[in-house]
Amino acid sequence: MMSKLFKPLAILALLGFPIAVIGFRIGLFEFSTSYKILSWTVYLAVAVFFVGMVVTFLKRRSNVELSKAARTASYLAIIPIIGLGSQVFTAKSVPFIHNISTDVVNPPAFNKVAEIRTAEHNPLAYDTDSLASVQQAAYPDVKTLLTDLSIADAHARALKIVESEGWEVVSSNLEAGTIEATESTLIWGFKDDVVIRISEQGGKRAVDLRSVSRIGQSDLGANAKRISTFLSAFAAP
Repeated sequence: MMSKLFKPLAILALLGFPIAVIGFRIGLFEFSTSYKILSWTVYLAVAVFFVGMVVTFLKRRSNVELSKAARTASYLAIIPIIGLGSQVFTAKSVPFIHNISTDVVNPPAFNKVAEIRTAEHNPLAYDTDSLASVQQAAYPDVKTLLTDLSIADAHARALKIVESEGWEVVSSNLEAGTIEATESTLIWGFKDDVVIRISEQGGKRAVDLRSVSRIGQSDLGANAKRISTFLSAFAAP
């Protein structure tokens, strides 16, 4: 009986993540439900792994079939443990923030994107007092880029990069020197909003970006990575 129970439990642990993602993506439930599914998936996988290993050791001679089933279940449980564990490790290695800006004193402002976001989404306001020092300590390379390009050329270059990255352009305003766009994450389909501002600064043009997640308190470093990728592409010859 127990040998037949191990396999279904291991498979259930394996299916936890895809069920959580697919259910959220098709609108079957909110992310809060997905998060609970992921939490229970981890608990189940850990339980299956440790119980399976204990049974494998204790029944290795007296019940070979049960020992084999337990060992197989333990091996299967390792997959979600490693997969979800890596996400937990990433979350603990980055600051618990989701609003990143190259200019922490005068962050680029959203206009059209603000009309899209709802009260259910994270606020767009950048709290300099609470965010600036944390962000700069974690992501010192996320800072304003200065260029000799004209406003028009810098705007065109920025727009080209946005399009090449596959971001959805929400607004492109050359007169204001701004571009607003949205990127959807690959697996979860989370939407993160980006605003690019190009302005005059000391005889050069300053390129600033701000990237803000619509949901979730931690972005797992995604916003800073997005900005860094853009700045690297802009600075490339």
